Amino acid sequence: MRKLAGPAIVALLAMNASFAWAWSDVTGTIKSVDTKNHELVLDNGKTYMVQKDVSLSNFKQGDKVMVSTEVEKGKNMVNKVTKSS
Repeated sequence: MRKLAGPAIVALLAMNASFAWAWSDVTGTIKSVDTKNHELVLDNGKTYMVQKDVSLSNFKQGDKVMVSTEVEKGKNMVNKVTKSS
């Protein structure tokens, strides 16, 4: 049992570390907001899928924002959007 505990702990730590590095913050200006489909397009040309629990009702074209993103299944997923100055 001890022979398996060491590698298991190392694997869990590696998975946790790689997950932490997967998220990134992106700043930019909103080019378009699609509240129905939960999508944002920023001035960098990328489309971001926003999680359903994140409200987009306070955001509009031209707002400067910071989004917390992760690439998930080839899509830019957002879990947080905040206005920036």
